[in-house]
Amino acid sequence: MAVFLDFKRQLKLWLEHIVHHVSDLQEETILFISFGPKDHRCSVWHSEKTVLTQANLQLFDFIDDQFSPDQLPDYIKIDVAYNLEKQSWNQIEQQVHHQFHNNHYRRGIGFDDSCSVAFLEQEIYGKAIIRGLSYDKPNFFDETNLNYAIKQKYRATKPEIKLQSLQEVWTFDTYATFYENGQFINLASRYDANGIRAIASNKKQHFRDLIEKNAAFLHSQIQENGKFIYGYFPAYDRDIRNYNTVRHCTSLYALLETFEVQDKPEYWPKIVAAIQYALTTFYKEKDPITAFMIDGKEGELEIKLGANAAAILMLTKYQEITGKDDYLKYAEKLAHGILELVDPDGLTTHVLNYPNYDLKEKFRIIYYDGEAVLALLRLYQINQDKRLLDTVKLMFENFIHKRYEKYHDHWLSYCTNELTKICPEEKYFIFGLNNYLKHFIFIRNRKTTYATLLEMLMAAYKMVNRLKEQGHNALFEQAYMSELKKLITFRAEFQTTGFFYPEIAMYMARPDKILHAFYVRHDRFRVRIDDQEHNLSGYIAYVKDFEGGEI
Repeated sequence: MAVFLDFKRQLKLWLEHIVHHVSDLQEETILFISFGPKDHRCSVWHSEKTVLTQANLQLFDFIDDQFSPDQLPDYIKIDVAYNLEKQSWNQIEQQVHHQFHNNHYRRGIGFDDSCSVAFLEQEIYGKAIIRGLSYDKPNFFDETNLNYAIKQKYRATKPEIKLQSLQEVWTFDTYATFYENGQFINLASRYDANGIRAIASNKKQHFRDLIEKNAAFLHSQIQENGKFIYGYFPAYDRDIRNYNTVRHCTSLYALLETFEVQDKPEYWPKIVAAIQYALTTFYKEKDPITAFMIDGKEGELEIKLGANAAAILMLTKYQEITGKDDYLKYAEKLAHGILELVDPDGLTTHVLNYPNYDLKEKFRIIYYDGEAVLALLRLYQINQDKRLLDTVKLMFENFIHKRYEKYHDHWLSYCTNELTKICPEEKYFIFGLNNYLKHFIFIRNRKTTYATLLEMLMAAYKMVNRLKEQGHNALFEQAYMSELKKLITFRAEFQTTGFFYPEIAMYMARPDKILHAFYVRHDRFRVRIDDQEHNLSGYIAYVKDFEGGEI
């Protein structure tokens, strides 16, 4: 009972605080309360569209009637509507349809004049009222999902909505707060961070907390046999049924990286099982010194340059973290497989058919090349096999000649940083600088939580930091270090908007299955193992190496 009374006392104070700071609330508003358990989509109740004093009475009457004084729900969130605006339905439909990136309409909607049917922005996406068939197909309002959501939400029968008949709707923003550990946490209002908590003043500690929670999530996705649960579309808890050798290995690589900022010995059994799964399922020896990782469905199996590289990165990171060379022989045979895919001029072949080893695709995707170079360099630093470094240098001549910096690829940034540690030659530094310098505006304006951008910037930052140490003062002056640091800060903060804090996860079908995962908003809030991998790697680099963000 004491907890219940304190909850109501704090809520009353929060509402009083809001009304003193928001002039709009002197007029009509709507109060929402979202609540539920950790393992089920939350319920949402709302007041009438009325003056705040009346809405307050309705809210507290609902709490007294519905909440047990002895046990509050696991998740509770309060929203106060403001900026209520009547708009034409056609205008809203067009706005949603023509978004540059899907799922970025960030307002709540009331579907009648009194807002007796109203949904928060988070409900709209959690129940797929606005949805897209894929990330590259435009959003639309799904009438079936809307009417199903209405039926589930309201006790009283509501008339079915026909979207073609709608003329006008009410749209609104909200101020929100989330109840956690006995206190209310203010959430951002509007724009990209709408509905999530602010970053703590000690940014590095905040990001360290994200790393720990996300690593726990990624670890939980490894099944007993070592195979990952590949991913979900969380609105309706739908599994993503594909699988991918590259992502299996690079996700393990990122989980291994987390040991650089935390020690979790309890993770080792599953990590070892997942490495063993990769070697048992995907690793194939062509001859006693050459191996390849296979990928694809039975009957369509293929060998990818990137898969060999990803496996080497996984195995060498294991050796780096543990000091054990259990998997070195596998890494060396896979490296020999990469060497077979690089011709004497340093040109790569990306994909072969398996088991025939004949050519399938000379070129598939740019990141295979950078990934392969990084893998060879990581192994070179363990076994000092000169062939690996010589091959890397040949490949880099092609990168420079073909102006690969135009791709601003994160693996190219990683491998350039790695190569300049070993061979601090000016031409490699110039390539690394151009890989990000020409893309500042694109990165700054990118409105999706595209996690590889932080990875790319942090690898470049580490390379630039060494320019002065190694006597490249003129190049350092060209690196725009202060602008680079600002962009890193911006991306590190922005990418938190793609993290399933509980205040967002609670609106999905199974919050417990996606809590503390990173997601891709513009692709149906997709949660996939590689979305965790890229965010983890970027934030680990930030926490370890970035100067600033501690206070």
